Amino acid sequence: MAMATGEGKDGNKYEWQSWPPDSLEGMPPKRRRLVGWTVVFWFILLGGLLGPAAEAAGIAQPWRSLLVAAVLAAVFVPLIRGAVLETRQLRAEGIELPGYPATRKTVITNALLAGVLWTLFAVTAAIDMPVFPLLPIAATIWLVYLIRRWKAGSHGTPAR
Repeated sequence: MAMATGEGKDGNKYEWQSWPPDSLEGMPPKRRRLVGWTVVFWFILLGGLLGPAAEAAGIAQPWRSLLVAAVLAAVFVPLIRGAVLETRQLRAEGIELPGYPATRKTVITNALLAGVLWTLFAVTAAIDMPVFPLLPIAATIWLVYLIRRWKAGSHGTPAR
């Protein structure tokens, strides 16, 4: 498993290390690919294609959400596995990647997002539309993760 090599600036081993770590270009190749596919699937597949296609096929709502989850798992499990293996390989080479910072601002933003998603779920359930709360549950799990990291003392600094 070879990563994109090429002499980076300032004595870095890889070219992508020369970019700021919070930019897409500053991420290792497999992590960048994971982020790219996340954006593609979130906006195109979930929003525009899979929902209406499943509805046209006559799939009921709880099963439609589970179908979306299965499709996402089929794509993202190998991508996440590749990103984890790449991270382990970089750590073995002595290269530490900056983590996602858990700041007060990110915790508040994610809490608002989770609240909006739970509100949308409550409204759709109130108008008797059967819906499975897959996104609100995922947002809540991410929020709990961020709160735990923030309370653990990573206030504004990247996790190591």
